[in-house]
Amino acid sequence: MTIVKRPSLKSLWPSSLAGRLLVTIALALLVGQLLNGVLLVRAQRAQAMDRVAAEAAVRLIAATDRIEAGRPLRERRLGRMNRAPGLRLRRTDLTPANPLKPGMRALPQLEERLDAILPSYGVEYRQIDAAAMAAPPRPQRMARLSAEIGGRGDAEIRQLALIAIERPDGQWLSVGVPVPEASSRVGATIIFQTVVLYLVMLVPLVWLTRRIARSMGALRDGVAQFEQTQQAQPIEPSGPSDLADLTRSFNAMSARIAAMLNEKDVMLGAIGHDLKTPLAALRVRVESVPDDRQRGRMVASIDDITRTLDDILSLARIGRTGEAPEPVNLGALVEMIADEYRDLGQDVELADCERIVAPLQLTWIRRALRNVIGNAVRYGTRARISVARQASSVSITIDDDGPGIADDQIERMFEPFTRLEASRNMATGGTGLGLTLARAVAHQHGGTLTVQNRRGADGAVEGLRAVLTLPVG
Repeated sequence: MTIVKRPSLKSLWPSSLAGRLLVTIALALLVGQLLNGVLLVRAQRAQAMDRVAAEAAVRLIAATDRIEAGRPLRERRLGRMNRAPGLRLRRTDLTPANPLKPGMRALPQLEERLDAILPSYGVEYRQIDAAAMAAPPRPQRMARLSAEIGGRGDAEIRQLALIAIERPDGQWLSVGVPVPEASSRVGATIIFQTVVLYLVMLVPLVWLTRRIARSMGALRDGVAQFEQTQQAQPIEPSGPSDLADLTRSFNAMSARIAAMLNEKDVMLGAIGHDLKTPLAALRVRVESVPDDRQRGRMVASIDDITRTLDDILSLARIGRTGEAPEPVNLGALVEMIADEYRDLGQDVELADCERIVAPLQLTWIRRALRNVIGNAVRYGTRARISVARQASSVSITIDDDGPGIADDQIERMFEPFTRLEASRNMATGGTGLGLTLARAVAHQHGGTLTVQNRRGADGAVEGLRAVLTLPVG
């Protein structure tokens, strides 16, 4: 059985600013036109009810005058067409009982209108009732006359309004008045107005939003390029003045940031040179220390300082080395790093993986993988590595069997100089820059590095899982 997933309203909503602006305006125009149509229909119905009330009032006033003058009550004759029983569109009757039946639909608006008209013309009554009833069927030859009764150009009359007043003598004087149908021209008018509004408003808006979208797209691309290269590339200002001013401000800001980064690189290069030179000289002098134990400790301390300095300089130079991406077989690269750790006696397993080639900066990716795998074997005893490919990315998963990390401390581990091992011994805890450097390398390539606790079926922590995701397309 195939299950068809229906698209949600959220998925149909445009993601771009231009698309959302156009859809919002189009929906606003549609809602406005629907409200306009409702108001027009209500006005048309009110006008029809006024016509019915006016005709009913005239006929009730005339019938009351005839009754009070002692003249017989006569109905208006329509010729031969009125002779057929049940075919009269209008009638005036005087009956001892109320002619309105319980199932008829009451018309309180019509009662209010007549109640405001009849007393001013001297018509006395105890009660007034009005209700709608279905018009009797008529032959085709009455179509023209019924349309004329309902109003020129209106649809065929399908309803009659039956109005009855209770006279002071207890008798009921009633009249039947055709109720004109709502004209279908209202709907056609609303549709025509909607089409005209869409053409007049949306066409210029499409042109304007596309122009704004092009300017914003150029600015977005410039921001993305600066994020990756950290090199200022001026963007040509275009579009409205506000957007052009924003582009100029970004150009000035990116130029200042690039200049500051260049100064930082120069300063770090000088610091690295000034520190490594005396460290190398100190290392030579340490070799002359006769005490082997003291000499070993001094050499280890100098090596720790050199390694920390290298990590700091590497972290500062990420994205600004000028190294161009090259096609790299990730499976072969991970296997080579795993072999290096195996040669050192570490427990590292690598699952079979297909050949996956991606444009990467080999030196930095190798260093990031070594840092993550090194953490797994240092803190988790062993490392199990798997490489899997998704639609447009590849994920490298490293699992260990360590104690894990408290959930509220995981993100903190990506901060510089943060270590799980509290002794500050670099032989057991490292410099605290490994994960920071690895995540920076992943971000530089447009990927991510996440770390989470790996839990068993009972919810207990069985180790840590690090996932390095890199784009391949």
